[in-house]
Amino acid sequence: MVRSILVFAAVLGCAVPAAAEPQPIEVAPDKEWVHAPTGLRFPVRIGDTVRDRIVSYLAGDNNVGSTYFSAGDDEILSIYVYRSGSYDVSMMADAAIGAISSNEMLGSIDRDAGDFSTFGDAMIGEGSGVLDTFAVDGAYRSTGVALFRSGNWLIKLRLSSKTSDADTLEKRLTMLAAGLPLDPPVQKAPPAYRVPACANVFPRPAAVPRNLDMTDLIIATSAVSLSYDQEASGTPATLSEEDTARLCRDGRSRPGRMLYRDGETGNPVAIVYGDSGTVAHVGPMSISLQEGQSPAVIVSLGNGMRTQFYQGFETIPGFDQIFELLDKDQVVAAVERTGEGSTITLSMPE
Repeated sequence: MVRSILVFAAVLGCAVPAAAEPQPIEVAPDKEWVHAPTGLRFPVRIGDTVRDRIVSYLAGDNNVGSTYFSAGDDEILSIYVYRSGSYDVSMMADAAIGAISSNEMLGSIDRDAGDFSTFGDAMIGEGSGVLDTFAVDGAYRSTGVALFRSGNWLIKLRLSSKTSDADTLEKRLTMLAAGLPLDPPVQKAPPAYRVPACANVFPRPAAVPRNLDMTDLIIATSAVSLSYDQEASGTPATLSEEDTARLCRDGRSRPGRMLYRDGETGNPVAIVYGDSGTVAHVGPMSISLQEGQSPAVIVSLGNGMRTQFYQGFETIPGFDQIFELLDKDQVVAAVERTGEGSTITLSMPE
């Protein structure tokens, strides 16, 4: 039975959604392991590479990865399947490319010189995946990433080679991504695109803070709670606006903290932390029940397992205001995924 539990509390802790300590998954070295929610298989061997241990980074196999090594480590393939605070493949792939550019073990890349393409089929969605490969200046000759969505899961592949050039790696990574054995998702993903750098962004006035009442908090948490509940029941989730909105990358982005704006208005939309699914969002709530008032703008932070909500604003704040708010660690509401749906926790207004 799917249920949402509403819990009222005076204090909500945890500035960042909690993550479990990485735990190896017990599987015999000669046996295939299957990620049950997606049907994604982790075989013992993929081509000339052999599977190392499989690791769970979040409780309940909600963020799982494994790395495959060839003889002499000439080739390294990593496969991840994980929940995320956003399922916008275009944005999350762009953040993953940023992470590649900071991996000193591989060497250095020019992120603007990659061989970008999209892939996908009738099962996951035509053109819904992103693939980008790069020549490497360092210990490896080439590296690349492929990322696509399967339902409300992200699946990511990282392939690096000391012998293959970037063109050859691109062909191999395309075949690997297309050939991953998994169950058909309940919903196809929309087409992906290359996220461009933002054009000139003009200074914006500071947004006026807005106190949220209990009704605001219930509205803010309900959409996330419903999504978690639908997934627990196997009901296809409704695509949100983030799946269709075109974004651009803010010039202050850096690996580990990528900033994204609406491609048309230039308004801040999201901050992606690292490349494992932690995302902060900013935007107006869908409705307001207070007569004569427009919906409040609210900031959230989530990793697909827990979404936390913060102070409201009258208008969309700039990134500096968002960072300041997150640093204060004043969480006003949270939605936690459970095995049967979700739990909503609201702070009591003073």
